[in-house]
Amino acid sequence: MHTRADGAAVIPHPTDGGWYYASNSEDSTGGVGTLRFDSNGDLVGYERTMDTTGWNCGGGRTPWNTWVSCEEDGSVGRCHEVDPHTGYFSQVNVVATGGNYESFAYDDQDPTAPSNTRYFVTEDSSDGALTRYTPHPDAYDTNSNYDILNSPNGVYEYLILNDNDMTFSWSTSLSAGRSSASAIFPRSEGIDVHDRILSFVAKRVQKLFTLDLELETWSVSSTASGAFDLEPDQLARVLGDGDILYFCEDGGDDCDIHGRDQTGNYFTIVEGIGYSTETTGLAFSPDAMFMYVAFQTDSNIYSFWRTDGLPFNGTVADTKYHSA
Repeated sequence: MHTRADGAAVIPHPTDGGWYYASNSEDSTGGVGTLRFDSNGDLVGYERTMDTTGWNCGGGRTPWNTWVSCEEDGSVGRCHEVDPHTGYFSQVNVVATGGNYESFAYDDQDPTAPSNTRYFVTEDSSDGALTRYTPHPDAYDTNSNYDILNSPNGVYEYLILNDNDMTFSWSTSLSAGRSSASAIFPRSEGIDVHDRILSFVAKRVQKLFTLDLELETWSVSSTASGAFDLEPDQLARVLGDGDILYFCEDGGDDCDIHGRDQTGNYFTIVEGIGYSTETTGLAFSPDAMFMYVAFQTDSNIYSFWRTDGLPFNGTVADTKYHSA
C-alpha cells in the first residue's frame, strides 16, 4: 500500500461493472496506487500504477475516465495522466510551468472550445493562479484520448476575479493570474464543474467560490460552519435526489468530511475522531452505493455505505445540519 494517501477518483471498469479507486501518494516518492473493486464493491486487488513522480496531492477525472494526478512540488511540480485499466501514464500539458498543483476538473459544455471542453487546475500557493487549459483542435484528431492533454500548442489562461462588479475574465498573463489569486483566493484546493458552474475553495481564507461560466459572474461564501471550522480541501459532488457538494478538511486535529446542500446548509457525514490528520481521497462508486475516504498520515482508506441500503445520491432523511 502506498504511503500518505491523498486525492483520489473512482474510474469505472469498461466491461465488468467493477471500478478502480486511483489514489495519490503525497510523499517524496509519490505516485499513484490503485485499488480494484468488483461489481459488488468487494476489494479484489491493488497495484502501483505510477511510481516516477513526487508529492502527488489532488487531481481529477477526465471525460474519458482516466485520472489526472497533480504534483504539489514547487518548480518541478507537474500533472500526469494515469489510466488504471491499461497501466498507461504520462506527464500532460495542462499547466505551463512547475507549481504546487492541487486539483483538476473540466467543463464539457463550452460551445466556444474545441470539442466543447476546457480543463482547469488549481494551485496550492499563496499566489497560485487558477489555470484554464484549452487543447489545440488538432489534439482531438489523433483517434487517441491520451493525446488530448498531451499535444502541443494548447492555450493557457488564468482566472482574474473582479470584486468591484463580481465579474471574472481569463488572461494569458500568468502574473495577472497570480496577482488575482494572492489578493482574493490564496491557496486554492478542490475544484468541481457541473452544468457550467465552477466551484473551488481557497483554504487560507476558508471560502467557497462559485463561478457561472456562461454569465461570467461569481459569488463567494464562507465554509466555516459548526464542526467545519478548519480548512476546506478537496471536493466531490453527488447528484441524485439532491445536489450535494462534499468537502475534505485540513489544518488541524479531528478533520472531518462535510456536505453542503443546494440551499447552502452544511452537515457532517464523517467525523475524524482519533485521527490527527487531514481527510483526503473523497470519492464515490459509480452506483453511489459506496463512499471512500482516506486519513492521510496512516494512509488508511475507508469504504462507507448507508445502513438503509440507499445510495449516497438517494433521499437523505433526518439530516443534522450545522447551527447557523
